Amino acid sequence: MQNVALKILVIEDNDELREATLAFLQNQGHFVRGVPQAEDLNDVTGGFLPDVYVIDLNLPDEDGLSLTKRLRASQPNVGIVITTARTQIGDKVIGYESGADLYLTKPVHPQELMAGVAAVGKRLRTINQQHHHTITLNLSRMQLSGPDGDVDLTTSDALILSALTRAPGQSLERWQVAEIVASGKDTLPSAATIEMRMTRLRKKLASIGAPRPSIKALHKVGYTLCVPVVMQ
Repeated sequence: MQNVALKILVIEDNDELREATLAFLQNQGHFVRGVPQAEDLNDVTGGFLPDVYVIDLNLPDEDGLSLTKRLRASQPNVGIVITTARTQIGDKVIGYESGADLYLTKPVHPQELMAGVAAVGKRLRTINQQHHHTITLNLSRMQLSGPDGDVDLTTSDALILSALTRAPGQSLERWQVAEIVASGKDTLPSAATIEMRMTRLRKKLASIGAPRPSIKALHKVGYTLCVPVVMQ
């Protein structure tokens, strides 16, 4: 099982520990990325959809338990490994109830982390991720699938939808959507351009059988995703 390469994203605010963990996992043959806080997830996951998340609980912005809950909600079949200094049984129970596959207490021995990741990877390989009534976003294929078929997405469409799926409350402010659409350009798109993009994305969701409204505009604020989307 250790020979199976996984995409692993490490969310750890201790720079030294994060880099050491990334180096170890990479040496085991995995594809790895790391960020210091939950806010940075969308900076790396647009083109890197993890198989496994390794999450520290004491993050500087969003708490690791909250992050675990929303990742589990948006990606039911992803692997989640919590690493933390919290050793109380109550903390462990809450961790598992939040959606963790494994709860490892620090300091975590590299061999234990390797074995844990391998076990989670084995579980992932046995799961059938295709469900007839599920709306599925496949980032590698840039494709949406649903009960009424498939539809191709532009890069911008896929990034907006994946960001909405991961966001707290599945909601993004308009400026966040604008930055995704701009994709590094100096000029941000107008509100009309953003709404045009969202209208197009709603039509694509409707074409594969997503219930309406799939994406709702929040007046003068942004947008919220109203349908469950599973990412692959």
